[in-house]
Amino acid sequence: MKDKKYRSIVKLDFQYAHRFMNYPGEASYLHGHSGLLTLEIEGDLDEHNYAHPVKEAQKLAWAVADNFHHATIFQEGDPLLEKVIEAYEQTGMKGATSRYGAPASALNHELVKSYPESRVAVSKGPSTCEWFCTVFYELLKDKLNIKKVEFRSSSLNCASIEF
Repeated sequence: MKDKKYRSIVKLDFQYAHRFMNYPGEASYLHGHSGLLTLEIEGDLDEHNYAHPVKEAQKLAWAVADNFHHATIFQEGDPLLEKVIEAYEQTGMKGATSRYGAPASALNHELVKSYPESRVAVSKGPSTCEWFCTVFYELLKDKLNIKKVEFRSSSLNCASIEF
């Protein structure tokens, strides 16, 4: 069994809102999803018989996911972004906390920048399932030996990528 590789599987579900800017159809309107992220992390079995400790992997993945949980994701250049931030400021909607009670650590990556105090994220491109797979891989690849990422935003929309 030493030559076999095992995978620990981490699943996170979170809710988010987004829209596809300039998309022809109803997806151009702000709407929400319950996203399900699945990470497959490969490794040799450790002394506790784990490929990777799942709780540790969940904490690392949630550090990223907290920037999208109950957040609105806008594409860079979306004219609604400024209006939403302005409305949040006018109504005092600032200082949001993460699921752990403190504000999430802001992301500042070439693919996405987040403003956790306003529960807003700004992406380089449309926030498709493929985009989520890429973002989570890029933000976690140096911390976890990820072999597969899958993201599902509904029963119809799902994407995965293997590494």
